[in-house]
Amino acid sequence: MATRPTGPEGHRERPPVERELIARSAWIIRLRWGAGVAVVIGAMLGGQLVGEEFPSLALAVSGALILAYNGLFTYLLERLSRRPGADLNSFSRLASAQFITDWIALTVLAHLTGGVGSPLLPYFLFHAILASILLPPRAAWAHAVIGVLFVGALALLEAFELLPVVAGHRIATMDTLFGFQAWMAFLAFASSVLVAKYLTGNIARPLWSRTWELLRAQEQLEDAARRTRTLYEIGAALTSDLDLQRVLDTLVRSTAGAMGGKACSLRLLDPDTGLLRLVAVTGLSPSYLSKGDVNPDQSRVDHEVLAGRIVAIDDVETDSLLQYPDEARQEGIRSVLCAPLTVRDRTIGVLRLYSAEARQFVADDQEFLATLAGQGAVAIENARAFKHLEELEYAKSRFVFQVAHQLKSPLSAVRSALSLIEEGYQGTVESGQMRLLDRAQKRSAALQELVNDLMSLGALKDRVPERVRMSVRLDEVVHRIAERVQPEVEARSQQLEIDVPDAPLTVYGTTEDMEHIVGNLVDNGLKYTPDGGKVRVSLRREGSAIILTCRDYGIGIAPEAVPHLFEEFFRARNARDFAEGTGLGLVLVKRLVDLHRGRIEVATSLGDGTKFIVTFPSA
Repeated sequence: MATRPTGPEGHRERPPVERELIARSAWIIRLRWGAGVAVVIGAMLGGQLVGEEFPSLALAVSGALILAYNGLFTYLLERLSRRPGADLNSFSRLASAQFITDWIALTVLAHLTGGVGSPLLPYFLFHAILASILLPPRAAWAHAVIGVLFVGALALLEAFELLPVVAGHRIATMDTLFGFQAWMAFLAFASSVLVAKYLTGNIARPLWSRTWELLRAQEQLEDAARRTRTLYEIGAALTSDLDLQRVLDTLVRSTAGAMGGKACSLRLLDPDTGLLRLVAVTGLSPSYLSKGDVNPDQSRVDHEVLAGRIVAIDDVETDSLLQYPDEARQEGIRSVLCAPLTVRDRTIGVLRLYSAEARQFVADDQEFLATLAGQGAVAIENARAFKHLEELEYAKSRFVFQVAHQLKSPLSAVRSALSLIEEGYQGTVESGQMRLLDRAQKRSAALQELVNDLMSLGALKDRVPERVRMSVRLDEVVHRIAERVQPEVEARSQQLEIDVPDAPLTVYGTTEDMEHIVGNLVDNGLKYTPDGGKVRVSLRREGSAIILTCRDYGIGIAPEAVPHLFEEFFRARNARDFAEGTGLGLVLVKRLVDLHRGRIEVATSLGDGTKFIVTFPSA
């Protein structure tokens, strides 16, 4: 049977069978509290009713001892319930110890109240019935026989006068080895106990068997549900992260925890060397891992796993598959289970679970590890693919950045030369030539804007999310941008409304980044608003956030184009028809907002303008 996973505090989750036995042991303990109190009360009342011959003190001491050892059993049950290593056998032994102790206590009470003729002998019968109900059939028979033997031993000791008769309550005359009445009383008692056990056992056996069958079925269902939940949680953890090393570490930690193993390791096959390289591990010492890469041709177990088979080593002491059995024993490893990591019929590595106990890995264990390995293999391939895409994206961005950097200087020279010609430094320029020069100047200005945006994006590729805790007055940035674009606003007869409170509104970041964000949004709004139109910029505090809103009343954006607004070089069709642009301004804004842990939202309607809402954490 599989070792159960431990909870967050290291406590093993009890299966239903163990929980039921704990509950039954607790029920017996509760009954015994009542019995102990009843003996003490009976001792006091008996002394008053019968007189000095009644053994009140001895009975009271017996009742106190019953309460005392019941307290001990309460402590032991509580301790076992909290101990992760306690299993079903531990609780069964505790239950048997309780019944045996009760037999001893009942025998002492019988001796004190009349020996084999004691009025308390029926309680042996009740206890035998109780054992038949609460214990398995064989254990119940054993306890019934033990009870009969205890009373038989009491009769022999009293018959041979090895045990003094208490208070004249003996009901048999011992003129011979056994008094006739004592003999008949004992036979009646023994037959009653055994017959009661037989009858009760016949009734309780099918009920007991059905109860344990249901409990074991419940245990299997709970185990299946637990493993399903574990698979879901591990799958979610693996697929939610695309960092390769974090995926590998999550896989080995989750596997060891879900399967109750001592340790777990993951080796991936190096396609260049053909060796299995250790990439993630938990629970193993550095000395055990010092072997380095593993050659599958020299490791029988890894050779088998790379062939696509699951390999179980139930005991490293007797199994010869493991390459380093001595080192495994020194590490405290007794059992090993290995599964291949397979993607599209190609094995890429080995997932290995280590157990500190000799353990027989059943089919469910092997299937569960194989499923985990399958999930891990897919997650590893996804992380590898993502890493490869990141590398390609980085290479592309570096190439574009370098090209833009190379274009910057000659483009500036071209624009300067065009300006000199337009201003007449190279002679008179006719009107037709001027139109061509003006067109060339506009095209070169658009190209200059594209180069600038490409360089800005290229510079962002190497930046990490902002950690510099520098405060920037966002209200001042808005006012500066408004002053910068004012000539363009006046030239196109547009209106630029600024709604900024007098109180300072600060965010964390750099002034340059904030000017890029606000400037691009304002430029975008003005660009796609017809002459005579209006653009409104507002700034406000809302709780612990600063909200920047840029609203234009221009051409708007079609609904199908909105999801693509922050893609490089994307421009909506109506935007391409309305004005020149690079398709990089909003991309730059989005990445800068993300770097500063902000959020940007878009609300737009075709023909009715666009509103960009940027939310920053307040400084």
